[in-house]
Amino acid sequence: MADTPTSDAARFRPFRGAAWGLYLVVAVGYSCLVIYSVTKSVFEMSPEKPAQNSVQSVSSCVAGLSDLFDELESERKQLTVTGKAADADQRWMTFRNTWIVRMRSLEAQCAVDDADRVELKRAFAELNQVMDQSTVQATQLAGQLGPALDTFKTTLATLKK
Repeated sequence: MADTPTSDAARFRPFRGAAWGLYLVVAVGYSCLVIYSVTKSVFEMSPEKPAQNSVQSVSSCVAGLSDLFDELESERKQLTVTGKAADADQRWMTFRNTWIVRMRSLEAQCAVDDADRVELKRAFAELNQVMDQSTVQATQLAGQLGPALDTFKTTLATLKK
């Protein structure tokens, strides 16, 4: 025979329902905030290519690509030189967003979708891949090597005094 709820269990049933309701409201609300935050972050880090205003020559596009690459390499090399290495990922993300906007702008001006500019389109894709791999490097540097590097630099500076 099934046990019937005692008078105490029946008396607390509304409170259990209220607790479950509150739990669901908090869990769903928190989940919605996380989803919103991640979606917003992804859209901010992935700017769209602007509309094409004018078409640049291939040589000026190559020069622009070279300048973007040089700037990327310079910034990548500066990850451990200036500031704390543990903050490298934050500094990199700030740089990355402005750099990508400029690259997308140059890509739009270079008309890479034209049939005679296949190599130029490939160069932009390869530069974008270099940026992605540099971003992975900056994140790994900040999370894995950064704290140890900062500690060592502090100890070394103390020893030099």
